[in-house]
Amino acid sequence: MSLGNHIRVFLCVVFMGVLVGYVFNAKKDITDHEYIDTVKEGYLENFSDVTVRNAFNYAFYEPYWRYYEAKTGEQVVELSGDITFQDEKGHAILQFVVNEQTQQFSLEAMKFKEVVLNQQQQQKLVGMVYHTWEKKQLAYE
Repeated sequence: MSLGNHIRVFLCVVFMGVLVGYVFNAKKDITDHEYIDTVKEGYLENFSDVTVRNAFNYAFYEPYWRYYEAKTGEQVVELSGDITFQDEKGHAILQFVVNEQTQQFSLEAMKFKEVVLNQQQQQKLVGMVYHTWEKKQLAYE
């Protein structure tokens, strides 16, 4: 093997090492965080009968929770999953913002089928989620 081939092999190995290092160090979703627990175990305003986790776990198919810090510095807990809303099946994303000092949270934004929902639509979706939970509780009694 000539010196040129050795250099090419060496460069290939270095490139592959850098590529593997990049892939394994890529930012992963944070799915285990105290703020996720804060939201899951908390209650939304006007719905103090059931935790957020229980209500949304009944309505969402395969709910997925993750945490991240937004570019604005806000602490965001995001819930996503498939849901039937207004007789349409689709993917929904809800974003809760957690206040670091008070450990309180609020539902700030929501999408359904890649469309940002306005305040009225958000209230309908949340109301439907809690209504679904109530119906399932009655069915189990």
